[in-house]
Amino acid sequence: MRSRRFIALLIVSALGLAAIVAAALGRPGGETSFAGPHAVLPAPSSTTSAPARPAPTLPGFGATPAAASGGEVLEAVRTLKRFCDLVDDGDRHAAGRLLAGPWVWPRRELAPIARLRLMSARVQEARVQGDVVLLARVHARLRGPSPLRDGVNTLFFTLGRDRTTGGWLVTAVTTSPQPERKGSP
Repeated sequence: MRSRRFIALLIVSALGLAAIVAAALGRPGGETSFAGPHAVLPAPSSTTSAPARPAPTLPGFGATPAAASGGEVLEAVRTLKRFCDLVDDGDRHAAGRLLAGPWVWPRRELAPIARLRLMSARVQEARVQGDVVLLARVHARLRGPSPLRDGVNTLFFTLGRDRTTGGWLVTAVTTSPQPERKGSP
């Protein structure tokens, strides 16, 4: 049952991401095109004599790498799902290895959580390039005092790449989105 929900979550996330990208890149007339650094442009037709148009680009798309792609976002959601499953199974040590450090979610705060089930996750705009911020609804069962409440909780999980393995790690867990700081880009 758990794997069916996870597969459904992945499919819904992929479709949602595809719809967002299609809406962001849509042009008048119903055409959608994207010419990123790895995109393949169609070959010009020999029957048309129209001059070649430059490929459209996203605002701010340049030499710096783009934000996480759809596949990377799905991988980040899988990491979050794995974290919740490990906490749910009572394996706090393995769950702690998916955190960037003990300050992200201390084990003493994980200990009172008897069950933690990921219900849904939605991608939010990340402040740092390459990070993925997920607005997640989780269902928690508690054994004692915890920062979470018993039942459904809404949390913001920030995931970033581990520089040694290249996998995703949870770098922050908050109950509200990170506010823009003065002087930040």
